[in-house]
Amino acid sequence: MVDFKVSKRMLVNFRGQNKVVGGLTDKDKIAILLYISKEFANLDREDQLFSKVILICQEIFESDNTTLRLWDGEYLVPVKFVKETEPPRRNLVIGEGYSGAVFETKEPVLVNDLTRSAHFFDEGEKTKSVMCVPIMQKEEILGTLAVESERENFYIIDDLEILEALTSQLALALYGVRLIEGLVTARAREAAILNQLEWDLKMGRNVQSQILPQDLSAWNGIYFASHYEPMAEVSGDLVDIVRQGHSLTAINIDVSGHGIPAALVTMAIHHQFRRSVMAGLGLTEIMEELGEKLREQLPESTYFTAFMVRIFSDYTFGYVNAGHQRMLHYKAADDTFIQYDTKGVPLGILPVRKIDYEEKQGKLEPGDFLLLISDGFSEQRNHLKDEVGVDRILTWLQDERERLVMEGRGKVDLKKLSNAFVERFRAYQGDVPNGDDLSFLFLYCGDSIPEASHYIQMAKQSNSKMKMEEAYAQALKAYSIDSSLKEILVFLGKMYYRDGKYNEAIRYLEQYLRTSGDNTAASHFMMGRAYYKAGMISEAKRALKMALSSDHSFAKASILLAQCYLKENAKPKAIKVLQQGVKNTPQSLELKTSLLRLESHSQKVS
Repeated sequence: MVDFKVSKRMLVNFRGQNKVVGGLTDKDKIAILLYISKEFANLDREDQLFSKVILICQEIFESDNTTLRLWDGEYLVPVKFVKETEPPRRNLVIGEGYSGAVFETKEPVLVNDLTRSAHFFDEGEKTKSVMCVPIMQKEEILGTLAVESERENFYIIDDLEILEALTSQLALALYGVRLIEGLVTARAREAAILNQLEWDLKMGRNVQSQILPQDLSAWNGIYFASHYEPMAEVSGDLVDIVRQGHSLTAINIDVSGHGIPAALVTMAIHHQFRRSVMAGLGLTEIMEELGEKLREQLPESTYFTAFMVRIFSDYTFGYVNAGHQRMLHYKAADDTFIQYDTKGVPLGILPVRKIDYEEKQGKLEPGDFLLLISDGFSEQRNHLKDEVGVDRILTWLQDERERLVMEGRGKVDLKKLSNAFVERFRAYQGDVPNGDDLSFLFLYCGDSIPEASHYIQMAKQSNSKMKMEEAYAQALKAYSIDSSLKEILVFLGKMYYRDGKYNEAIRYLEQYLRTSGDNTAASHFMMGRAYYKAGMISEAKRALKMALSSDHSFAKASILLAQCYLKENAKPKAIKVLQQGVKNTPQSLELKTSLLRLESHSQKVS
């Protein structure tokens, strides 16, 4: 049984249509994800796993039926369900029904009313609404999971997202269970079968790799390089990066234990970490959230350590440690390392509060780098049983950096430094297997920042003196030196917009939003305005809606969004946008005037 309360959903009739209210809250989603991780980690047989999946779906989604289908090479076979249907379930071919369609496209579906989807609906079918999700790795699909209700419009997008998270963990757990079951009789099997089982577990790594940072493009002159290496295909280590416009937050986590149980916990930590950062919490507050939200949901005797750092636009940073390996700071000015530590205990063992953690500050200078690293590196032994140790790591990094500086004529290629460090580690390790999961994250402060900043200041001076050609030349020079600096991207975007070169403005503003992580209403409005001027109305609407989702009282965004709808001859939608804007910002005379003018014109036309 689910050991927490999930908000019950119900259907209400609104303007002649059935709508679902209630259902999953953000708190429910966290609890569900952790509950799934904990439950799956304790199962070692397929039949137990399948029964648990069916039970979880019934309790969380209040389903009337749930169907788990697996692919046998020819058909999608129903292997577990709550009850038989009318007409009875049958094996499906690819593309047949909603399960076959999901298997074919590898995309989830949410159908609010099956009676209106003739290609999915069987005569006599009682199911009215359904969510169906593929069970898959990145490259291989194993089957489908369908959650069914006899009431239409019973599920919403939030439900589908939770079901997708469940099936990701189901796929990883299924590989683990199959490995456990297979190894019981592995000695009696041929080597080819054992190899297949080992390959299956390797595929489980693909599921976990989806939560690792995919975008390592530079942020405001900060460059990244990472390494992730599980001891047993899946890992209890995690690195993650969250960009938020004027700051960037990074974390390195090490969950106790190895393999599938630890890997499932990292997924829950990843979700809670990102949610806490996006909520605007401070570093010590995030540590408290991670500890308290996850502690009671963790498998027995499981805990984790974490080191978190937040870098700001002026290159100052704050950091907090929760029992993790110390962060290393290489200072280029004097060719030395500093090791950073703070007061703080591992998470998941005892109740914690933010006062149990200490935040300290530092600053990055051009050429400096920070290194978040798990203890799998420092504690690795060679064939003589000697540990690597932190001092040896520092020596390797200094040696390789000096060599790369000489090769690069004063510049450091971060990717080469990262690779060289791993090669030194491998040479020391020899043929001794990894003793633990391995992970690290470099955060390098570009040594070209001062030169690029010099040119952007010159560009601003030229711009203020109306020397446009010089301003463009200097700004583009700054961009060629370091294209990741936010100040350059915004400056070029605004200059090109001012001069009516909207496509060029869009190029730089899009890069700014993509690399900076700026999600403010003002930035999305700036983007929407450029799209509108360039005649890209669909893109403008999307950007303006994002602006209003960040600040629903943003009057200018409401007015421009209404103008977008007028461009599409959708006057009723334009009026509705302005009405909502007036409701959200009743003090705005501009909104009221625009609405009155549009309503008056509509009345005259009618």
